[in-house]
Amino acid sequence: MQTVFIVKLGLEGLTPTALVEKGRNLVKSCTGNTNVTLPVDFLTDLGAACTALEQANIAVRDNGGRQDHLIRDGRVRNVEDLIRELAGYVQAQCGGDKEKMASTGFGVRRQPTPVGVLDAPGNLRARRGKLPGEIHVIWDGVYARLLYGLYYTEGDPKDESSWKLLVQTSKNRYTATGLTSDKVYFFRVQAIGAAGAGEMSDSAEAKAA
Repeated sequence: MQTVFIVKLGLEGLTPTALVEKGRNLVKSCTGNTNVTLPVDFLTDLGAACTALEQANIAVRDNGGRQDHLIRDGRVRNVEDLIRELAGYVQAQCGGDKEKMASTGFGVRRQPTPVGVLDAPGNLRARRGKLPGEIHVIWDGVYARLLYGLYYTEGDPKDESSWKLLVQTSKNRYTATGLTSDKVYFFRVQAIGAAGAGEMSDSAEAKAA
């Protein structure tokens, strides 16, 4: 049986300064890396988040006020969330290959307990948004997931060829934008783990605002 490796986040115990360094190293390692395909501007956003954290850390060092600490803590969480999301993309796309994963700048470790094909996410809901062309989609989390793949169709949901990937995300909610107002859209989602994509959920529908 092939040994499967998983991403080692390495976030625990990092100072804000070390977190900035880690984030920038990941940006450098993933830029132009053919082993992982990321959403447009993802690495730019991570780099900007690292810069914002660096600036907030300087403000804490120079002033040290309560508001400065709150701002820095928020920017720490933002960088950590982006690194976790990046780890999900790397895990899902590198297929447990140690060398490919390491090329992205992450540490790797053996999968401690093999996890098979993941269950379909439950309780998928879609509701009309407040802004024009907007629909909010949410679903229950799945244990051992790395990412979720959210799919949509504006045609017949029974026609498998009509479904398109909308987004891959580490979160169990997403706001679809830029849709045609007053048009009905169908959504479904699947969890992606170390063993690959899991079962597809039932569909949910909503009319765009």
